[in-house]
Amino acid sequence: MRLTVSIAALCAGLAAPVLAQSRAEVIHWWTSEGESLAVRALGDSFAAAGGEWLDNAIAGASGARQAAVTRILAGDPPAASQFNTGREYEDLVAQGLLVDISDIAADWGQTMPASLLAASQLDDRVYAMPMNIHGRNWIWYNTAVLAEAGATPPTGWGEDMFAALDLIAASGRVPLALSGTPSYILSLFESVLLDRGGPGMWNGLYGDRSDAAFADPRLRDALETFARLRDYVDAGSSGRAWNATIAMIINGTAGISSQGDWAKAEFAAAGLEPGTNYGCVLPGGVLMIGGDVFVFPAQRNAERAQAQRLLIETLADAATLRRFNQIKGSIPPRNDVDMSGTDICAETGSAALRSQDTSVPRLSMLVSGTIAGEVQDLIVEFWSDPRMSVDAVIARYRDIVQNG
Repeated sequence: MRLTVSIAALCAGLAAPVLAQSRAEVIHWWTSEGESLAVRALGDSFAAAGGEWLDNAIAGASGARQAAVTRILAGDPPAASQFNTGREYEDLVAQGLLVDISDIAADWGQTMPASLLAASQLDDRVYAMPMNIHGRNWIWYNTAVLAEAGATPPTGWGEDMFAALDLIAASGRVPLALSGTPSYILSLFESVLLDRGGPGMWNGLYGDRSDAAFADPRLRDALETFARLRDYVDAGSSGRAWNATIAMIINGTAGISSQGDWAKAEFAAAGLEPGTNYGCVLPGGVLMIGGDVFVFPAQRNAERAQAQRLLIETLADAATLRRFNQIKGSIPPRNDVDMSGTDICAETGSAALRSQDTSVPRLSMLVSGTIAGEVQDLIVEFWSDPRMSVDAVIARYRDIVQNG
């Protein structure tokens, strides 16, 4: 049985009084130009089903999450709230504040990566709806900037990357555009780590949490490679927003950047074509997966609950997911959504998803929020302080993951 509910069927099955009551407020942090277009597609699908999407966009993930949690605890919850794929909403589940959507998720076990489904469950019940799969470790480059610098597109974080960065620097452009915020500094390190160590070391560090993984010379190599990248980032990096960072690639101020495939929405909004104006590289051919989910706070009001149910069914629709992910630059969370005709970057990411040997869950899907936060703090400190030794970082890293 397919879980999808066609928009036409939803419209046909709703009586006029229900349509008038189907207003649903959605809290999210998709505020960039490309993201706003993707959200509009969700609102259009809900409108086609007879609903009215009440958009509550709050810039910044932490601010949006906090606003949603505050509203939920105060007894005035939205119909849906965005969270990242992971364990961020478990306290709300424990307090009975989220709707169980296990009926909608009946066949997700056959259509969704196991790690993604597991991150949406608690005690075998489903409380979050994955909206996308984002590959978090992509390398992006401006093809014209590299060509003018005489640089060959890198394949990962090896010596070919540093050769390209040196040539871009010599051409007068910023070699490596970085959003110098904690989450994106960590993301850069994770991309380097996964490329230099592979899925085996990634799972050894965060799955097995083994001494052998922390003693692996590839971890040292990853940290040393990461440290070398400090010299290629411009002074304006600190605190720069992710979309402003991608704008540097779009306008040719910089040559190379590293972040998730949500960057594709900004490229598309600027009219750039993958493989022509910009290139994408999946280091080592391994995709680190994360993404976004919606959770649905329990409603005290029957009309709000009815509107929320319509929203849940609409968001689960295959046509809705296809359009949203096409614009967002991500991959649908289910393999029963037809994404034929997508771009080369999406095809590369989709191919990596087909095997556990070429895809791994993001850090926050494998460890607690406390451990993930402490790892992030450590990596940011290492990035900011060249005096820190790799030995000291490894020792603290091991202690955080094994004993956190």
